Amino acid sequence: MDSLKRFAIYCSWGIAAALIAGMLGAFHPLADSFSHFRLHLVVLALPFVPLLFLTGAWVNGLALAATIVVSVGLLGQLFGGGASAADAGKEGGDLRIVSLNLHHIYADADRVAAFIAGADPDVVSLQELSLESPKVIRRLKKDYPHQLICRYRSSSAIAVLSRTPFTATGCQNDYRLAWASVERDSQDVTVASLHLRWPFPSPQAAQIAGLSAAWPEIGTPLVLTGDFNAAPWSHAVQEVARNSGTRVVPGLRRTYTWGENWLGSAMALPLDHVLVTPTLDVKSTALGPHVSSDHLPLIVDIGMPRF
Repeated sequence: MDSLKRFAIYCSWGIAAALIAGMLGAFHPLADSFSHFRLHLVVLALPFVPLLFLTGAWVNGLALAATIVVSVGLLGQLFGGGASAADAGKEGGDLRIVSLNLHHIYADADRVAAFIAGADPDVVSLQELSLESPKVIRRLKKDYPHQLICRYRSSSAIAVLSRTPFTATGCQNDYRLAWASVERDSQDVTVASLHLRWPFPSPQAAQIAGLSAAWPEIGTPLVLTGDFNAAPWSHAVQEVARNSGTRVVPGLRRTYTWGENWLGSAMALPLDHVLVTPTLDVKSTALGPHVSSDHLPLIVDIGMPRF
């Protein structure tokens, strides 16, 4: 019993430390890397609570239970806003956007193009677009002739594609941001594609700080989509929302799947998001199927504001 008790105590300390670290993103970017796995850590922690009680480690059991409760309580971005791909339906006045990290190494142009044709978006937001062999954007050129492509590495880019002409565009190449305004119901709405870098040791915090100067230049209302490499409850995502004057659309959308298999789906992380200015009405959000990337597509229907 003593060895089992020690095992439970040491494991609970490690899990609790990782959960607490994930709450401290405001103090150091490394903490946001732990926050990615908050859901996984909560699930891992649950069986240790009764085990600690059964082995007489009451204080440790209560401490771990309290940590779980606080961790779950901080998952505010989970609640509401979700939909399945099958349930998502576009109404006549809505603006449909598909956002997808193509992971340029693996992108299959035929699968991507077929999915986008079936989803029938008005605007497409792409991240990690390959420029060495840009088959995807060539395949989409007929239906989406208006294409803004912003290079951030010699062979990679982010992009915004549209059926209708742009009324304004902009690139922040150093910070992996592309944005374009389109007209819908006689109003302009800006759609931005963002690819944040990974938290520490990558310079995600510096990228977010550098983007602060860009937000005032971008038109509103704004729909900000992309791969944030951060969970919706993370300090990084919340800081982007504050700086850009947007709100994170709620819902648990586990988009980064680690591959097309059951283990990849079980370990999936919510890294791709949509943020909108408060005047916009989000009608639905949904995840698409695997289309050869390690990210799932994100589909969002936006209702235009009425004045």
